[in-house]
Amino acid sequence: MEAGKRTGEKLLREWGDGFEAFSDEQESEEEITETKQSELKNLTMEEKELLNAFVTALESNQATDPKFIKTVSLLKEGWKNKGVIIFSQYFDTTFWVSENLSKEFPSTKIALYAGGDKSGVFLNGEFKKEYKDTIKAGVKSHKYKILVGTDSASEGLNLQTLGTLINLDLPWNPTRLEQRKGRIQRIGQVNDTVHIYNMRYKDSVEDRVHDLLSERLKNITSIFGQLPDVLEDVWIEVAQGELEEAKKMIDNVPDKHPFEVRYNQNVSNIDWETCNKVLNHQEKRRYFKDSW
Repeated sequence: MEAGKRTGEKLLREWGDGFEAFSDEQESEEEITETKQSELKNLTMEEKELLNAFVTALESNQATDPKFIKTVSLLKEGWKNKGVIIFSQYFDTTFWVSENLSKEFPSTKIALYAGGDKSGVFLNGEFKKEYKDTIKAGVKSHKYKILVGTDSASEGLNLQTLGTLINLDLPWNPTRLEQRKGRIQRIGQVNDTVHIYNMRYKDSVEDRVHDLLSERLKNITSIFGQLPDVLEDVWIEVAQGELEEAKKMIDNVPDKHPFEVRYNQNVSNIDWETCNKVLNHQEKRRYFKDSW
Protein backbone atom coordinates (compact mmCIF):
# COMPACT_ATOMS: atom_id res chain seq x y z
CA MET A 1 0.00 0.00 0.00
CA GLU A 2 2.86 2.34 0.85
CA ALA A 3 4.60 1.70 -2.48
CA GLY A 4 1.31 2.26 -4.31
CA LYS A 5 0.66 5.51 -2.48
CA ARG A 6 4.10 6.89 -3.22
CA THR A 7 3.91 5.84 -6.87
CA GLY A 8 0.64 7.77 -7.15
CA GLU A 9 2.24 10.79 -5.51
CA LYS A 10 5.21 10.56 -7.87
CA LEU A 11 2.94 10.47 -10.93
CA LEU A 12 1.04 13.50 -9.70
CA ARG A 13 4.23 15.36 -8.91
CA GLU A 14 6.09 14.63 -12.15
CA TRP A 15 3.15 14.35 -14.56
CA GLY A 16 0.81 16.88 -12.96
CA ASP A 17 1.00 20.41 -11.61
CA GLY A 18 1.12 21.83 -8.10
CA PHE A 19 1.46 18.62 -6.09
CA GLU A 20 4.05 18.48 -3.30
CA ALA A 21 5.25 14.94 -2.60
CA PHE A 22 7.95 12.98 -0.84
CA SER A 23 11.69 13.41 -1.39
CA ASP A 24 13.57 11.63 -4.16
CA GLU A 25 15.22 9.41 -1.57
CA GLN A 26 11.90 7.67 -1.04
CA GLU A 27 11.26 6.72 -4.67
CA SER A 28 10.73 3.16 -5.78
CA GLU A 29 13.96 1.55 -6.85
CA GLU A 30 12.17 0.01 -9.83
CA GLU A 31 11.14 3.36 -11.28
CA ILE A 32 13.06 5.26 -13.92
CA THR A 33 14.22 8.59 -12.50
CA GLU A 34 16.23 9.86 -15.47
CA THR A 35 13.27 10.71 -17.68
CA LYS A 36 13.51 14.27 -18.98
CA GLN A 37 10.75 16.67 -17.98
CA SER A 38 9.91 17.28 -21.64
CA GLU A 39 9.15 13.58 -22.08
CA LEU A 40 6.73 13.37 -19.14
CA LYS A 41 3.07 12.92 -19.92
CA ASN A 42 0.61 15.74 -19.27
CA LEU A 43 -2.27 14.36 -17.23
CA THR A 44 -5.83 15.15 -18.20
CA MET A 45 -8.11 16.56 -15.53
CA GLU A 46 -9.91 13.21 -15.25
CA GLU A 47 -6.59 11.38 -14.78
CA LYS A 48 -5.53 13.84 -12.06
CA GLU A 49 -8.82 13.35 -10.25
CA LEU A 50 -8.46 9.57 -10.38
CA LEU A 51 -4.87 9.67 -9.13
CA ASN A 52 -5.78 12.08 -6.34
CA ALA A 53 -8.64 9.79 -5.30
CA PHE A 54 -6.24 6.82 -5.39
CA VAL A 55 -3.64 8.54 -3.19
CA THR A 56 -6.29 9.89 -0.81
CA ALA A 57 -7.82 6.43 -0.40
CA LEU A 58 -4.47 4.92 0.52
CA GLU A 59 -3.62 7.78 2.87
CA SER A 60 -6.92 7.39 4.71
CA ASN A 61 -6.69 3.60 4.93
CA GLN A 62 -6.06 2.73 8.58
CA ALA A 63 -5.90 -1.03 8.05
CA THR A 64 -2.64 -2.80 8.93
CA ASP A 65 -1.05 -4.49 5.96
CA PRO A 66 -1.66 -8.28 6.28
CA LYS A 67 1.78 -9.01 4.85
CA PHE A 68 3.37 -6.96 7.63
CA ILE A 69 1.26 -8.72 10.26
CA LYS A 70 2.40 -12.12 8.95
CA THR A 71 6.03 -10.97 8.82
CA VAL A 72 5.93 -9.95 12.48
CA SER A 73 4.28 -13.26 13.36
CA LEU A 74 6.99 -15.27 11.59
CA LEU A 75 9.74 -13.30 13.31
CA LYS A 76 8.20 -13.92 16.72
CA GLU A 77 7.83 -17.62 15.92
CA GLY A 78 11.60 -18.02 15.72
CA TRP A 79 12.60 -16.73 12.28
CA LYS A 80 14.26 -13.71 13.91
CA ASN A 81 16.60 -15.95 15.92
CA LYS A 82 17.56 -17.95 12.83
CA GLY A 83 18.27 -14.77 10.90
CA VAL A 84 16.04 -13.56 8.07
CA ILE A 85 16.32 -11.72 4.76
CA ILE A 86 13.11 -9.95 3.71
CA PHE A 87 12.85 -9.11 0.02
CA SER A 88 10.73 -6.67 -1.96
CA GLN A 89 11.26 -5.35 -5.47
CA TYR A 90 10.24 -1.84 -4.34
CA PHE A 91 12.39 0.45 -2.22
CA ASP A 92 9.36 2.24 -0.75
CA THR A 93 8.11 -1.10 0.59
CA THR A 94 11.46 -2.06 2.13
CA PHE A 95 11.84 1.35 3.79
CA TRP A 96 8.33 1.25 5.27
CA VAL A 97 8.70 -2.35 6.47
CA SER A 98 12.13 -1.66 8.01
CA GLU A 99 10.86 1.43 9.82
CA ASN A 100 7.83 -0.36 11.25
CA LEU A 101 9.78 -3.49 12.20
CA SER A 102 12.16 -1.30 14.19
CA LYS A 103 9.16 0.00 16.13
CA GLU A 104 7.86 -3.55 16.63
CA PHE A 105 11.30 -4.74 17.82
CA PRO A 106 12.78 -1.52 19.31
CA SER A 107 15.96 -3.09 20.70
CA THR A 108 16.80 -4.89 17.43
CA LYS A 109 18.80 -3.29 14.66
CA ILE A 110 17.02 -3.62 11.31
CA ALA A 111 19.41 -3.41 8.35
CA LEU A 112 18.16 -2.02 5.03
CA TYR A 113 20.12 -2.95 1.89
CA ALA A 114 19.21 -1.03 -1.28
CA GLY A 115 20.69 0.51 -4.40
CA GLY A 116 22.71 3.72 -4.49
CA ASP A 117 23.23 5.35 -1.12
CA LYS A 118 19.85 4.33 0.31
CA SER A 119 21.16 1.60 2.63
CA GLY A 120 21.14 2.07 6.37
CA VAL A 121 20.08 0.78 9.77
CA PHE A 122 16.89 1.38 11.76
CA LEU A 123 16.88 1.31 15.55
CA ASN A 124 13.78 2.19 17.54
CA GLY A 125 12.23 3.85 14.49
CA GLU A 126 15.25 6.05 13.77
CA PHE A 127 17.16 5.67 10.49
CA LYS A 128 20.89 6.11 10.02
CA LYS A 129 22.59 5.72 6.64
CA GLU A 130 25.25 3.05 6.39
CA TYR A 131 27.60 1.72 3.71
CA LYS A 132 26.52 -1.50 2.02
CA ASP A 133 29.86 -3.15 2.77
CA THR A 134 29.38 -2.36 6.45
CA ILE A 135 25.95 -3.97 6.39
CA LYS A 136 27.32 -7.08 4.64
CA ALA A 137 30.03 -7.37 7.29
CA GLY A 138 27.41 -6.91 10.03
CA VAL A 139 25.27 -9.74 8.65
CA LYS A 140 28.31 -12.02 8.42
CA SER A 141 29.27 -11.32 12.04
CA HIS A 142 25.66 -11.89 13.23
CA LYS A 143 25.37 -8.23 14.24
CA TYR A 144 22.23 -7.94 12.10
CA LYS A 145 19.70 -10.76 12.34
CA ILE A 146 17.05 -8.99 10.25
CA LEU A 147 17.98 -7.73 6.79
CA VAL A 148 15.42 -6.05 4.53
CA GLY A 149 16.48 -5.62 0.92
CA THR A 150 15.48 -4.81 -2.62
CA ASP A 151 16.71 -6.99 -5.47
CA SER A 152 20.05 -5.21 -5.11
CA ALA A 153 20.58 -7.79 -2.37
CA SER A 154 19.62 -10.73 -4.61
CA GLU A 155 22.91 -10.83 -6.52
CA GLY A 156 26.51 -11.15 -5.37
CA LEU A 157 25.74 -11.39 -1.65
CA ASN A 158 26.67 -14.30 0.62
CA LEU A 159 24.05 -14.39 3.36
CA GLN A 160 24.45 -17.98 4.58
CA THR A 161 24.45 -16.74 8.19
CA LEU A 162 20.70 -16.15 7.71
CA GLY A 163 18.46 -19.21 7.81
CA THR A 164 15.10 -17.89 6.57
CA LEU A 165 13.74 -15.79 3.70
CA ILE A 166 10.50 -13.85 3.27
CA ASN A 167 9.36 -12.64 -0.17
CA LEU A 168 6.97 -9.73 0.41
CA ASP A 169 6.13 -9.82 -3.29
CA LEU A 170 6.74 -12.13 -6.22
CA PRO A 171 8.80 -10.48 -8.98
CA TRP A 172 7.59 -10.51 -12.58
CA ASN A 173 10.86 -12.09 -13.67
CA PRO A 174 10.70 -15.63 -12.21
CA THR A 175 14.48 -16.06 -12.12
CA ARG A 176 14.62 -13.32 -9.46
CA LEU A 177 13.09 -15.78 -6.99
CA GLU A 178 15.92 -18.21 -7.67
CA GLN A 179 18.48 -15.42 -7.22
CA ARG A 180 16.93 -14.41 -3.91
CA LYS A 181 16.94 -17.97 -2.62
CA GLY A 182 20.56 -18.35 -3.70
CA ARG A 183 21.65 -15.72 -1.16
CA ILE A 184 21.05 -18.12 1.74
CA GLN A 185 20.96 -21.57 0.11
CA ARG A 186 24.70 -21.85 -0.48
CA ILE A 187 27.88 -23.42 0.86
CA GLY A 188 28.42 -22.40 4.46
CA GLN A 189 24.76 -22.43 5.44
CA VAL A 190 24.69 -23.78 9.00
CA ASN A 191 21.03 -24.87 8.89
CA ASP A 192 20.13 -28.23 7.39
CA THR A 193 16.89 -26.68 6.11
CA VAL A 194 16.22 -23.10 5.03
CA HIS A 195 12.65 -21.83 5.23
CA ILE A 196 11.09 -19.55 2.61
CA TYR A 197 7.72 -17.78 2.84
CA ASN A 198 6.22 -16.32 -0.36
CA MET A 199 3.53 -13.72 0.31
CA ARG A 200 0.76 -12.66 -2.04
CA TYR A 201 -2.54 -10.88 -1.57
CA LYS A 202 -5.56 -13.14 -2.09
CA ASP A 203 -7.13 -12.75 -5.56
CA SER A 204 -4.38 -10.36 -6.67
CA VAL A 205 -2.59 -10.69 -10.01
CA GLU A 206 0.39 -12.38 -8.35
CA ASP A 207 -2.00 -14.78 -6.58
CA ARG A 208 -3.66 -15.76 -9.86
CA VAL A 209 -0.30 -16.13 -11.62
CA HIS A 210 1.01 -18.36 -8.84
CA ASP A 211 -2.11 -20.54 -9.02
CA LEU A 212 -1.59 -20.97 -12.77
CA LEU A 213 2.08 -21.81 -12.38
CA SER A 214 2.02 -23.83 -9.16
CA GLU A 215 1.33 -27.19 -10.80
CA ARG A 216 4.23 -26.74 -13.20
CA LEU A 217 6.78 -24.85 -11.09
CA LYS A 218 8.60 -27.87 -9.67
CA ASN A 219 8.64 -29.71 -12.97
CA ILE A 220 9.81 -26.67 -14.96
CA THR A 221 12.55 -25.91 -12.44
CA SER A 222 13.82 -29.51 -12.49
CA ILE A 223 14.00 -29.39 -16.29
CA PHE A 224 15.72 -26.05 -16.82
CA GLY A 225 17.43 -25.49 -13.46
CA GLN A 226 15.46 -22.25 -13.15
CA LEU A 227 12.25 -20.72 -14.43
CA PRO A 228 12.51 -19.51 -18.06
CA ASP A 229 12.17 -15.75 -18.52
CA VAL A 230 9.37 -16.26 -21.06
CA LEU A 231 7.06 -16.85 -18.10
CA GLU A 232 7.46 -13.17 -17.19
CA ASP A 233 4.88 -12.38 -19.88
CA VAL A 234 2.33 -14.52 -18.03
CA TRP A 235 1.93 -11.70 -15.47
CA ILE A 236 0.95 -9.23 -18.16
CA GLU A 237 -1.63 -11.55 -19.71
CA VAL A 238 -3.21 -12.29 -16.31
CA ALA A 239 -3.27 -8.57 -15.40
CA GLN A 240 -5.13 -7.89 -18.65
CA GLY A 241 -7.58 -10.73 -18.01
CA GLU A 242 -6.21 -12.85 -20.86
CA LEU A 243 -6.16 -16.11 -18.89
CA GLU A 244 -6.30 -18.36 -21.95
CA GLU A 245 -3.23 -16.68 -23.44
CA ALA A 246 -1.44 -17.05 -20.10
CA LYS A 247 -2.28 -20.75 -20.00
CA LYS A 248 -0.99 -21.18 -23.57
CA MET A 249 2.36 -19.65 -22.56
CA ILE A 250 2.63 -22.04 -19.63
CA ASP A 251 1.59 -25.03 -21.73
CA ASN A 252 4.20 -24.17 -24.36
CA VAL A 253 6.95 -24.85 -21.84
CA PRO A 254 7.95 -28.51 -22.45
CA ASP A 255 6.99 -31.13 -19.88
CA LYS A 256 10.33 -32.86 -20.42
CA HIS A 257 13.78 -31.65 -21.28
CA PRO A 258 14.30 -31.85 -25.09
CA PHE A 259 17.51 -33.87 -24.57
CA GLU A 260 15.60 -36.44 -22.52
CA VAL A 261 12.86 -36.69 -25.14
CA ARG A 262 15.43 -37.22 -27.90
CA TYR A 263 17.84 -39.61 -26.25
CA ASN A 264 16.52 -41.12 -23.04
CA GLN A 265 14.57 -44.03 -24.51
CA ASN A 266 13.78 -47.35 -22.90
CA VAL A 267 16.12 -50.09 -24.15
CA SER A 268 15.46 -52.68 -21.44
CA ASN A 269 13.48 -55.04 -23.72
CA ILE A 270 15.91 -55.19 -26.63
CA ASP A 271 17.09 -58.60 -27.74
CA TRP A 272 20.80 -57.90 -27.66
CA GLU A 273 21.56 -60.97 -29.80
CA THR A 274 20.08 -59.12 -32.79
CA CYS A 275 22.30 -56.05 -32.37
CA ASN A 276 24.64 -57.16 -35.16
CA LYS A 277 21.69 -56.95 -37.53
CA VAL A 278 20.54 -53.57 -36.26
CA LEU A 279 24.01 -52.08 -36.42
CA ASN A 280 25.22 -53.54 -39.70
CA HIS A 281 26.70 -51.20 -42.33
CA GLN A 282 23.57 -50.94 -44.43
CA GLU A 283 21.43 -50.12 -41.40
CA LYS A 284 23.84 -47.42 -40.22
CA ARG A 285 23.99 -45.86 -43.68
CA ARG A 286 20.19 -45.75 -43.89
CA TYR A 287 19.92 -44.29 -40.37
CA PHE A 288 22.40 -41.47 -40.98
CA LYS A 289 20.63 -40.49 -44.21
CA ASP A 290 17.44 -39.76 -42.25
CA SER A 291 17.14 -36.18 -41.05
CA TRP A 292 16.23 -35.30 -37.47
